[in-house]
Amino acid sequence: MKKRTLICSALLATLAIGGGFSAPAISAVTAADSTYDFRQETIYFVFLDRFSDGDATNNSGNNPLTYDPNNLKKYVGGDIRGLINKLPYLKSLGITAIWITPPVDNADNLDVNGGAGYHGYWGKDFFRVDEHLGTMDDFKELSQLMHTPEYNMKLVLDYAPNHSNGNDENEYGALYRDGQYITDYNTDVAAGTNWYHHNGGVTDWNNWYQVRNHNLFNLSDFNQSDAQVYNYLLDGAKFWIDAGVDAIRIDAIKHMDKEFIQQWTGDIYNYASAIGRDGFYFFGEWFGASATTTTGIDGYAIDYANTSGSALLDFGFRDTLERVLVGRSGNTMQTLNSYLETRSNVFTSDDWQVVFMDNHDMARISTALRSTASTFGPGNNEAGGGQSEAFAQKRVDLGLVATMTVRGIPAIYYGTEHYSANFTTNAFGQVGSDPYNREVMPSFAQDSEAFKIIQALTELRKTSPAIQQGSYSQKWLNDDILVYERKFEDDVVLVALNRGAATSINVSALSLADNYYTSLVGSDGVTVSQSAATLNLDQNEAIVLHGKTTSDNTELTDVTFTCNNGYTQWGQSVYAVGSASQLGSWAPAQAVKLDPAAYPTWQATIQVPSGESLEWKCLKRSESDSSALIEWQSGGNNTVNTSTQTQTSGSF
Repeated sequence: MKKRTLICSALLATLAIGGGFSAPAISAVTAADSTYDFRQETIYFVFLDRFSDGDATNNSGNNPLTYDPNNLKKYVGGDIRGLINKLPYLKSLGITAIWITPPVDNADNLDVNGGAGYHGYWGKDFFRVDEHLGTMDDFKELSQLMHTPEYNMKLVLDYAPNHSNGNDENEYGALYRDGQYITDYNTDVAAGTNWYHHNGGVTDWNNWYQVRNHNLFNLSDFNQSDAQVYNYLLDGAKFWIDAGVDAIRIDAIKHMDKEFIQQWTGDIYNYASAIGRDGFYFFGEWFGASATTTTGIDGYAIDYANTSGSALLDFGFRDTLERVLVGRSGNTMQTLNSYLETRSNVFTSDDWQVVFMDNHDMARISTALRSTASTFGPGNNEAGGGQSEAFAQKRVDLGLVATMTVRGIPAIYYGTEHYSANFTTNAFGQVGSDPYNREVMPSFAQDSEAFKIIQALTELRKTSPAIQQGSYSQKWLNDDILVYERKFEDDVVLVALNRGAATSINVSALSLADNYYTSLVGSDGVTVSQSAATLNLDQNEAIVLHGKTTSDNTELTDVTFTCNNGYTQWGQSVYAVGSASQLGSWAPAQAVKLDPAAYPTWQATIQVPSGESLEWKCLKRSESDSSALIEWQSGGNNTVNTSTQTQTSGSF
């Protein structure tokens, strides 16, 4: 694959653009020039009100009618303190960036349908924390903890510069700055102060002017071209950056002028850099954004992704993945591969776009897989899969592997690791959609297969340049199986996905060095020989292999590794792990499984670099979870000189 350029908001330079804005252009540089690289992160998206209730005293807020723990249209309990309490859980999951719903102070009243602003998108004061969610001190404590060496996490702020709250109900677009009243929708008209557009709601969703300059439903639409409005939105972002925010998810980016987004992201990036926060990252929500949509209003999304200063959430990937996992007619693994290849050509930097499987605007994937309704997909008119719960969970696992290994930054929606699903029909006749896709976090257990997959692949993303920024190359493909390789320099990841019946396939032209590899998900072992491998794939199974290419001057030799006294418990095996990449570079997940043919003696012949002195140890671990049941050989490391030795042993 040709060498690609990196386009991101972290690489902004100033360029004059017409229309009254001085907007940042986006420079094209190689990945090595990036100041801070968000592509090593795994994002976890939480609804603050739904995730964990750490302080029940704030549940009622200023208006007790906004709280009802049994009504998902209202605040049900959950706050910043709850998120603080659950940071150890997210650390165990391997999460490195937390995206939170907008914490800004929201309208206090109910709308005409009895709903409250629990979601955070009805802002009225962009400089205060909503009272249901805690205090500014709570927010700063969260940020400080996330940035300690113990957690080393990034904080992503959901921010809505498109609008405030409803113009025709509730608080009528009331806007404050740190408690000081500024205006509301009707006052703005009388005073002629131009804080808002006053064009009514969007009536023609194919009219580009309306989509950007009319109210989104009834939400008071900001006039971002006005200097006082621009400064309010810019200062609001700076306020949260000062409190520790590392990135911004831009709500409703589709409904704002690109020139505004360019200037705003550029000014924020420059501010963050000035206070020592280089590499500030942005991604925006454009419902309908897709690499395969090139006409109509949604066709503009590609241009925004490439030139606005903000990446986008890749809804096209999500939609394609759901269709393939559900098994809708005409949607196969070939469809998924085609989309992945298209996005690499359409997006200037597809590795900076955010890929996801679940989110808060569509029914959860587990619901779509299990339901027989026809209210799914981007148009709420596509069929569910009617799959059993157990089968659907396997499909979710398959989708997680895809989401976390394709080009792009993965975002995991809270509860997906527990296969959250809801089959309630909402007021629009949609099964499992808003608000039933925003349920209370179902569990904080850590034993689901989905949890283990996320855990393993977040660790891979932290360490693998191939996953962070490597090329995508399809290696084997039919309607049910997709095998692809990610590669950057000498780092290689091979991924196989099978939604069909159990089968074995032979894959050639691999970049992985000849060796024996253990899958990072599941427990399959695969031998690569002469750049080819046989993959034994069960239905709904994924295999993920990680290793290095073999340099031209590296010679390998056979050495027999033996571990004595390897008594194991159920589900545990013995492995060799050591200083060479062929021995996993000391990573238990990459260790080489030995054969218990003469139990409790375990043995295998492994190709390792010749002419070197290597260190290694025997290791016991779970076959299915590389982080469980770990027991190391005690004492010092075993050594083997591959210039003179063909056998080496250790003992528990």
